[in-house]
Amino acid sequence: MKRILVVLLIGLAIIASGHSNSPAQATAAVAIGAAAPEFELPDLSGQSHALKTYRGKPTILAFLSARCPISNLYKDRIKAVASDYSKRGVNFIGINSSADESLDELRAYAETNQLNFTILKDEGNVVADAYAAERTPKVYVLDAEGVLRYRGRIDNSQNIRLAKQHDLRAALEELLSGKPVTTADTQAMGCIIKRASDLAQSKTAKPAPGKTTKPAPAKPASASAASLPKIVPLKPAAFADMLKQRAGNVVVVNFWATWCGPCVAEFPEFVKLDNEYRAKGGVRFVHITADDMSDLKKAAAFLKDQKSNAEQFIQDTEDPQEMIDVVFKDWQGVLPATFVYDKTGKRVFHRLGIIDRDVLVAEIEKALKQ
Repeated sequence: MKRILVVLLIGLAIIASGHSNSPAQATAAVAIGAAAPEFELPDLSGQSHALKTYRGKPTILAFLSARCPISNLYKDRIKAVASDYSKRGVNFIGINSSADESLDELRAYAETNQLNFTILKDEGNVVADAYAAERTPKVYVLDAEGVLRYRGRIDNSQNIRLAKQHDLRAALEELLSGKPVTTADTQAMGCIIKRASDLAQSKTAKPAPGKTTKPAPAKPASASAASLPKIVPLKPAAFADMLKQRAGNVVVVNFWATWCGPCVAEFPEFVKLDNEYRAKGGVRFVHITADDMSDLKKAAAFLKDQKSNAEQFIQDTEDPQEMIDVVFKDWQGVLPATFVYDKTGKRVFHRLGIIDRDVLVAEIEKALKQ
């Protein structure tokens, strides 16, 4: 029986800024079928571990977070995979790539949650950069020769009750059986990993007038359901029709979630822009939350607190990949994500990460003139 090493890389949500692509995309992603980068990192007690010492066995690398809410929703499932596959020769090693999680915090996290695998510290997010890993949770499966055979999500839903497609387990089973991985590349939804460079910038950057550098925490849902804003379920198959119904307007679609720090941080700017363009006309702002249906009241309470008058939807699907496929196939699941459509419904701009107000306004004005 072949043995597998499962490497868990633990990252953290980021208040992202800047470009249309996610931070990790500055480094080219490792191609399926290519050799995976080697690395050597210390564990939480200072002992060094090199990936090459595990060569000869299939290997799984997964990025997780001690703080990301979505990553933590997968915590028990990851532990279950570790337990199940350790009986078949599976080894687990965790790696923390977050720039602002200390060793003491990681030790406490591992002890509190009884993590059944070794954790390594990726100072300077060197390993995260080498693998172009941009969010948590996300997994990478290597074969015995160190070649990447699978990259993507653990399963299809953050809600364990809706998890029906277990991609990680399926990849492991095929690899153990000597078969090629049928589905080799999937998209994972989750929090963006905070890089050391992001942490340095956040310490030195001064907030622009009228802007904030810290996300306002989402308030608990305490208001009655009758007083909360209406959030309409939107199935992926209905996304195109939603755009058609707004033809003749420039449409700004923002994907967000209450558990996403950058989404919460940028939301007040969307409220301001919506109010400005509402007076001018010709622009429709649409927000689509990636929160679970069970958190609908929490999302509605947040919207009420923000005094948002924009159109509100919640993606209605058990598999976020379905929404990605109809919106933008190159979208890797990063939140927040913002898309601008012209008056004919053609996508003319996208930003994967927190918005730049001036850039977004310029794109809206350009679309209005077309």
